[in-house]
Amino acid sequence: MPNACLRPSRRQLLAGAVLSALALQAGTATASEVTVDGYSFTEAATVGGQNLVLNGVASSSILSTRSSIVAFYLASKQKTTEAATTLKGAKRIQFYMVRTVSARDLSNALLDRIRQNVSPEEFRANIIATAQLGTVFSTIPRINKGDKVVIDYLPATASTEFTLNGQKIGET
Repeated sequence: MPNACLRPSRRQLLAGAVLSALALQAGTATASEVTVDGYSFTEAATVGGQNLVLNGVASSSILSTRSSIVAFYLASKQKTTEAATTLKGAKRIQFYMVRTVSARDLSNALLDRIRQNVSPEEFRANIIATAQLGTVFSTIPRINKGDKVVIDYLPATASTEFTLNGQKIGET
């Protein structure tokens, strides 16, 4: 069972994984679905029994090449990275791959984004959780173009669940 003192930092780690690539002000449409480059995202999601709203959608790069379309869901819309990472409750990162990448490259990109968005002290204090995040994709050789990845932070269990095309592939 994760240590309760990791909860705020784990939320920050999860949010930090994509906030550097995600423009929080993007994607504030009023339709029930937002479509970017042919990939659709609902404006609402339920994670761990909590209703979330789409906070933004943007493209993201891995190894300097556009690789995915990313959406970020929160309990309420936020305009700053600090507000998003400190907001209590469930969070969801959902993305579609626009090109095939190795699972290792995806994992490294997530870890790099975490490093960019948390202090060195927070990173060191959560090294075990961060290392677990790095191994989630180790059983999959690649993430293919069109694949849907969902990363859900569940505060009730202080865990993060990973799914690929609707199939659970890991939990930290």
